[in-house]
Amino acid sequence: MLDVPGLPGLPLPDPVPKILYVLFPDGMLGQVTTTAGAEPVLTEGAKLVTQERYEELRAQMRERHEARLAEMEAVEAQLRREQYDDLRAAGVREATARSLSGYDGPAEEA
Repeated sequence: MLDVPGLPGLPLPDPVPKILYVLFPDGMLGQVTTTAGAEPVLTEGAKLVTQERYEELRAQMRERHEARLAEMEAVEAQLRREQYDDLRAAGVREATARSLSGYDGPAEEA
């Protein structure tokens, strides 16, 4: 709080915004900006964390997300390949099999 010169006893809120970092019970992260200098009222189970902890948790979330995306892309690529192989085994032309399956990998081995 800032004291106003000439008006003793009348504190004003700090005008500089302060970013607070929040960890919610479900593992989600958030930021709260406050200019009043008071702690915000958080939902039940939510807690304030340091910026360092927030960044650490955020990096971990990002790594898990990227790993999951890579896993999903690998599964999808494998499914496309299997569909392509099935279409080719059924006698469908290569260009049509690629179009129908979405497979864009190497050409069928001779």
